[in-house]
Formats: sequence, structure tokens, C-alpha cells
Amino acid sequence: MNSLSAPAASSTEVNGHFDYILDDRAFGWAFAPAQPQKRLTIEIIANGEVVAQGLAQQFREDLQTAGIGDGCYMFDLQLSHELFDGQVHSLTARVADTGGILGGEPVAFGPERREPSYPQIPRALGLGMLTELMNQANYSRFAGNLRNFAQAYRLASRLQETGEVAEAQTAWATINGALGENPLSYCKLGECLMLQGNAGEALDAFRVAAGCDLRLHWAHLGMANSLFALGQFEQAEEALQVAIALQPQDTALAKRLKYMQDHGLPQRVDLLLGQQQREAAIALLKSFLLKRPDSTQACALLGDLLCEPSDNTLPGMTQLHELRKAQCILEALLDDVETRLDEAIE
Repeated sequence: MNSLSAPAASSTEVNGHFDYILDDRAFGWAFAPAQPQKRLTIEIIANGEVVAQGLAQQFREDLQTAGIGDGCYMFDLQLSHELFDGQVHSLTARVADTGGILGGEPVAFGPERREPSYPQIPRALGLGMLTELMNQANYSRFAGNLRNFAQAYRLASRLQETGEVAEAQTAWATINGALGENPLSYCKLGECLMLQGNAGEALDAFRVAAGCDLRLHWAHLGMANSLFALGQFEQAEEALQVAIALQPQDTALAKRLKYMQDHGLPQRVDLLLGQQQREAAIALLKSFLLKRPDSTQACALLGDLLCEPSDNTLPGMTQLHELRKAQCILEALLDDVETRLDEAIE
């Protein structure tokens, strides 16, 4: 911790220090001697982008003890989730009004990795997409205001990345109000709505984005996530398959598909059983296993449906029951394959 002493006042001077990062928050203090009642807005910068912003207004006893105003000059700021990408980032703190850099060496952060709740268009990629959008005929009339739109995009992105999703939703809605229907910021609005747990409205936003540009895999990915959250598992998988076809080199999409399949399967089976559709549930599991023979979950579910549980507690009966389940599964799959072969020959 840096040493503290009461600074001499001047009209533009700001004293402060970027102290450290703990977990996903940046800590330090900032004080304008000429305006001791003013609470300064502080920005944390990484690679030229604002990754956290907020007021230096919390109380620290050591500041007050050192004669620095009333001591309410500490900042404690949430960092953007984009910093958790497995890379090392160099962070600095500056005063938003003046751009003045606070004392202290740049603070290194990372490498740390955390996956967000839902896949989201990275800020840098989105800014590039915004520039491309302005070059399209439908949006070329906005090209002269690209800089303003880019600043608005940065603000909305930062709000979303730091968990201020209600404010971010308002920002995206404002951008959409100016641009009209468009693939990019309607995708971002959909992401924001998903983070708020509003999958229905998110799906509507992603559908608008897809309608504006059917080639944008982010829109189909967003639709898949929304449909999955709404319990429409088959449609979710179909939407994700479209995203994979559009962006086959993105391995994260295949991982997302496997996640949806694994987590959606038990719910799909329960839904069918709840509707008294036992044979449909069995058919679903057999089809799943023919595509994913390594799925122990599907094997267990199918075995439970095909082989009634036994109450016999004699030694060895548990192993015998598991053997019978495996035999039932194998016979069911072989019958299914033979039926498909016969249909193909006919």
C-alpha cells in the first residue's frame, strides 16, 4: 500500500492510487484537493478500452486519518468478464473527466478464465461488425455517425460485461431505436435479455437479428440458447446446428451442442413420460444412443425404461440386474438398426 499524506490543493490536481485487484474487482482511491466534496468517476483501462467504471466514494479510515477530506474516496469497481479470457492484461486507472492516470504501476491481471453464463459477441469483434454494418447499403446513411455509434456500443458493452444488465438493455434499446432493425445490436439486446432471465423476449430479439442477416451465426446461437431455456430442446438443437454449419471452425459451438444434448435429454424424457408417451421416450433414447453411443446417461435412462427395477436384495442381484439392463439396451438398439436397414432396402 502506498503511503498517504494530505496533498496541497490546486485547481486541477487529483491525488490517488490504483492499489490492487481482488477476484474480479479493482480497488484504489482518488481525491481532488480543490473540490473535496466531489466524488470522481474512475475508469479502469485495458488495451485502450474501459473495462470498469464507477465513483470513488467509499469510506476508508486510513484516508481520513491521513487528512484526506472525509475519507470517502475509495473505488471498488467490477471488472469486465472479457478479462477472464486466459490472457494476461495490464490495467491502469484514470479519472474519467480529465483522462489523468492515477498513481501506481499498471496492475497485471490474469491469466484467469471464466465462462460467461451465455456466449456473447466480444466487444472488439462487435466494433468491427459495426463498421462493416455501416458500409452496407441499408445502413450507409449512418456512416457519418460511426464514431458516435461506436462510443454508444462501447458503453452498452461495458455495462453488459460488468453485470449492469438493466442499464445495458436500455442502452441497446436506444441504439436499436436509432439504427432500426439490425443484426448486431439486436443480438446484443438478446444476450442482455438472456442474462436477465427473459428468454422469451430474448428469442424475439435474436429472431430479428437472424431476419436481418441469416448468415450471422451469433443470431442462431442466441436463438438456440433462448429455445433451450424455454424447454424447446429439439428446436434449440436445430438452431445450434445452423450456427455450427455457418461457423464450423468454432469448436465452442460443438461443445455447446453437447452441453445442450446432455442437459436437455433427461428433461425431454421426463416430458414424454409425463405425457404418457413411454414408447416415444424409448425411441428418443435409442436415436440418441445411435448418434452418441458413448452417452452413459442415455444408457442409464434407456435401461431404466426397458428393464423394471428389482427389489431382490440377494447377493449378486444388483450385478445381475445391471447385466439384464445392458442386454435389453443392446437388443433394443439392434432391433432398431435392423428395422432401419430393412426400410432402407425396401
